[in-house]
Amino acid sequence: MNEEIKFAINENTLFQCDLIDYIDACKKAGFNAVEISYLKLKDALKFISKKNLMKVFKGLEIVSLNAFEDTFLVPDSGLKALEAEATLIGELCTLAECPVVVVPSGRWYQKYGILPSEDEIIRLYRSRLEIIKAVLDKYNIEIMFEPIAYPEFIVGEPGMINAVLDGPDFKNIRIVPDIHNLHYNGLGSEQLKDINAEIGIFHIDDTPGLPVAQLHVAATRVFPGDGIAEAARWVNVARLQGYTGYYSLELFDDNLYSMSPVSAALLCRKKLDEFAASI
Repeated sequence: MNEEIKFAINENTLFQCDLIDYIDACKKAGFNAVEISYLKLKDALKFISKKNLMKVFKGLEIVSLNAFEDTFLVPDSGLKALEAEATLIGELCTLAECPVVVVPSGRWYQKYGILPSEDEIIRLYRSRLEIIKAVLDKYNIEIMFEPIAYPEFIVGEPGMINAVLDGPDFKNIRIVPDIHNLHYNGLGSEQLKDINAEIGIFHIDDTPGLPVAQLHVAATRVFPGDGIAEAARWVNVARLQGYTGYYSLELFDDNLYSMSPVSAALLCRKKLDEFAASI
């Protein structure tokens, strides 16, 4: 792989297998860093000890636990449950020696009622973020915020991202930009310069040339360089801003899911090599 670009892979990309087989496939494909799934880790730890899990992980950097989802618009009556789940995540990350939890923008659908005003959304996001941060700080686990521009995810453009993360309490919270997630808002790669927070992990993928109405936050992703979002430009903007961290491949692709984990991982490695060579 291009030595100037550090690639990782997100477990969503190889979701057809359990955590152990995922790690094995990633190693065989030559990956040195991975993001692991919250759900898959929770399942694995029902059967495997921390000691044996560390043997499985040996030789790989665990970049993040992905993801603590739909946290920000939890009603007040659910805050105890939110705090309890954050505690569970802290325990899982401790067992896995995983230093980061990715917290994506929360979803909202019309069946849940009228969406709050923008000011109320920002207040809700910030108050829920305070709860999650307070719990995970006790475990020395870093949280990173992943903005998503698709309509149901609410917070996915620079102005609202900056408003949510404003102030000294959140100044150290880094973001996880995702090319496909942010391309949807039409602001292009230059929007990275308008987001005040630093980049912690960069999710790479691409958007196919479909009508906007046919795009889906997960199902219509393609490999970086295979779409119209100009993935290379996003990477170059991030690099010009001084980002030197991981570019982690996150796809939800039925073709990959139909393959054996090793074959899928090898294809991902090949496509990332080709993408790196094109930059």
